[in-house]
Amino acid sequence: MTARTLASCSGIIVIIILLLATPHIYAQQAGITIKEWEVPTPNSAPHDIVVDERNGNVWFTEINANKIGKFDPKTEQFQEFDIPTPSSRPHGLVVDENGNVWFTEMAGSKIGKLDAETGHVDEFPTPTPNSGPHTPIMGNGAVWFTEIEASKIGRLNLTTGAIDEFPTPTRGSSPYGIIVDSEGNAWYAALTGHRVGKVHAKTGEITEYPTPTNDSGTRRIAIDSTGKLWFTEYNTAKIGSFDPKTNEFKEFETATLGSGPYAIWVDFLDNVWFSMTGAFKVGKLDQSTNTTQEYDLPTARTIIRFIYADKDGNIWFPNNNNNKIGMIMQSTQ
Repeated sequence: MTARTLASCSGIIVIIILLLATPHIYAQQAGITIKEWEVPTPNSAPHDIVVDERNGNVWFTEINANKIGKFDPKTEQFQEFDIPTPSSRPHGLVVDENGNVWFTEMAGSKIGKLDAETGHVDEFPTPTPNSGPHTPIMGNGAVWFTEIEASKIGRLNLTTGAIDEFPTPTRGSSPYGIIVDSEGNAWYAALTGHRVGKVHAKTGEITEYPTPTNDSGTRRIAIDSTGKLWFTEYNTAKIGSFDPKTNEFKEFETATLGSGPYAIWVDFLDNVWFSMTGAFKVGKLDQSTNTTQEYDLPTARTIIRFIYADKDGNIWFPNNNNNKIGMIMQSTQ
């Protein structure tokens, strides 16, 4: 943190506090460089992360601090915004086309909207109490989100603020990650249901597809440029794919046994990036060769619960138990 004196008038010193962070830069295994920045609030436990592609600003949830964080990579300056509901446990977040940040409050059972210009927060309670809103995604004028405690998929209309809920066919399935396809349908991964599901946008009908491996622990889910879905199998140390065109599953074992694959995203080259919370690593699956590469992380016992690949191919991650956010730069960019 640095203090900069801006002006002195009538003996009054005007000071603005800038929350600046010097990155730790680590040259890692061939082909990547990793940078990390420490979050200003101690023990904030950064959880999920997203990039506003219009301006490059990075947004993240601080689940222990009850805040939404913002990081400007150009200035390396942080800002933090308090959430009105105490101890709301902010979990996931997305950015709409106007730059508003929408986030889930797991303990508050609300969806929040942060106006990035003013810092004002509006909150929308879910119809089901104690629903545990978990992971959100934008899609066709709505915020779709999983309700892990209620085993439902929610959809909030951006214009009206109204929320619809769709119960999953498998009771107690714990819907976790979620993504939206090019037709506006929402796809989710069910952690204890061990399956992926599709919510048809026009009808709300849900179709589910169990994974080939039993008790797989499907956790996060992503989509590539062809519409193929990718997901982590937390319990079995595998990365899975599902092709909606053929209903075909494929599974890929991670090189590290018991790796606990958790977060997943697909970059602009269709490489599949994933975190391994049991091994404190990140991995990359190259679809052109069906081979995986694993990378060590610079900070010991790094836990990554979400990954986001920006339009330039940078991989952003929250370092949940070390109070940092980080970025992986690929040398092929």
